[in-house]
Amino acid sequence: MSNAGNANSEKPPKKASKVSPEQMGLYKSLGLHLVVAALLLISVSFSPDPLPNVAVNAPVIEATFIDAQAIADKKRAEAQAEAQARAEEQERQRKAKAAAEKKRQQQLAAKRAKAKREAEAAEARHQKELERLAAQKEQARKEREAKAKADAERKKKEAAERAEMERIMQEQLAQERAAQQERRRQQVLTEVERYTALIQQTIKRNLYSDDSYNGKTCRLNIKLATTGFVTSIRILGGNDALCRAAESAVRRAEKLPVSDAPDVYEQLKDITLKVEL
Repeated sequence: MSNAGNANSEKPPKKASKVSPEQMGLYKSLGLHLVVAALLLISVSFSPDPLPNVAVNAPVIEATFIDAQAIADKKRAEAQAEAQARAEEQERQRKAKAAAEKKRQQQLAAKRAKAKREAEAAEARHQKELERLAAQKEQARKEREAKAKADAERKKKEAAERAEMERIMQEQLAQERAAQQERRRQQVLTEVERYTALIQQTIKRNLYSDDSYNGKTCRLNIKLATTGFVTSIRILGGNDALCRAAESAVRRAEKLPVSDAPDVYEQLKDITLKVEL
């Protein structure tokens, strides 16, 4: 049956005849009866026997008609069986085709479902990879921001430390300069006092001694060049006689003791002193 089914499946089915098997059997039966009747007529026409003998041959004619009917019935039954077998084969082929088509559709649906699952799995992997990359980028961004913030805080701290160290150093330098200035100021004051005393001694040496000057004072303003040369004398007040005598004593000296140190000279170049005996 499988070979026959394959053979029938390979060949295209014959087109159904317009005459049904029953009609075909009927036509064959009628044709056979006509042929038998014609033979009987021919045999009657050319037989040498008298007509009464025809009655003797009647059973033969009846048997012939019965055989023809049986043959026709057999043919009809065979045609019906063949038609039934052909219909059953066509139905089997239809069911086989339907089963094959169903199987093909199931296989196609399975392939489509598999392809869909694979596509969904690939999409899920893609989304997961995108999420991983996004998380990695976000983590990198956070790390960069944290590093930048830490660097900024570190630089700020270092700047504050440098500023504090600079302030401390400046304070120390200022304190040291102030100490140096104070020491120098003390030195200058000491030098100014020393040179002031020397100038007063020079004036007293050049001042003519007179008992009338005892207990008297005079304030003089003297301007000196860097060499000690007296450029100006001005009486600021005091005993007139002593002041005139002190002015004369300064002029006789012409030059007064003065320091070579600029800061000491600054204190001596325009000096106001008191002359007293």
